[in-house]
Amino acid sequence: MTPFMAMLIPLLGVIAYPWLARRFFSLYRLTEGQRRSLLRSLPQGNEAFVNRLRVWDTGETICNAAVVGCVPGFSFVLVSDALLTRLSPRSVAAIVAHEIGHLKLCHVPMRLVIVFAGGTLGLALVRQAETLAAWQNVAHVAAMFATAGYMGLMLHLVAPLLEYHADAYAIDTLSKKNGNRRRNIRELSKALAELTLLSGIRPDKKTWLYPSFEERRQAMLCQQTSPSFRHRLEWMLGIVLLSQLVLITIGVLMIAS
Repeated sequence: MTPFMAMLIPLLGVIAYPWLARRFFSLYRLTEGQRRSLLRSLPQGNEAFVNRLRVWDTGETICNAAVVGCVPGFSFVLVSDALLTRLSPRSVAAIVAHEIGHLKLCHVPMRLVIVFAGGTLGLALVRQAETLAAWQNVAHVAAMFATAGYMGLMLHLVAPLLEYHADAYAIDTLSKKNGNRRRNIRELSKALAELTLLSGIRPDKKTWLYPSFEERRQAMLCQQTSPSFRHRLEWMLGIVLLSQLVLITIGVLMIAS
């Protein structure tokens, strides 16, 4: 597979996934009672996002939530049936606010920019490899590994920041409702703890793309003691975004030369 295809596949997947999810998964809208209950725990201005919520009928086997897609008007927040029935309304609202944060803060496009930066780097390396004659095939393979390694490493480094950023957004959003920041940090922490337990995941277990619950809890405590925590995150993510755009520009110039 060429780096160019590696760039296209994630983009096509993100664009097509909302359509595929609606077609192949058993999704339904919130009942009017569920909708009213959720809106009571969220500040005004979130009605449009709540209306775009879809419930995944898993037969009460999966307790989770996620953002599906990134194209405005075509993306939505997906929550499982078990999440709605096993968590309290305020805990559900905290989880939904976190997922709305991913949408409003454009976290999916951020991941795509990283993928495109890696893909552009790969294409530029392949272009340079064409000048190496006898070593061309080896250079092509090295370029492929460099591309995959760069994408994987960058996503690994940025993914925890995106989770902390969405958590900070959720806390700020919920605080607009009742003005009690400390209480909302406790609510989100409690909701994430319940979600971790119901998902059968150890609190200290992290994956390549997600921090552990304990790491997120510590980050939320930092938000409690430092109101500027979210702004520092946004500066860090802004620097990452700028660096990726610069890398894409350099890669395009190298390919065109």
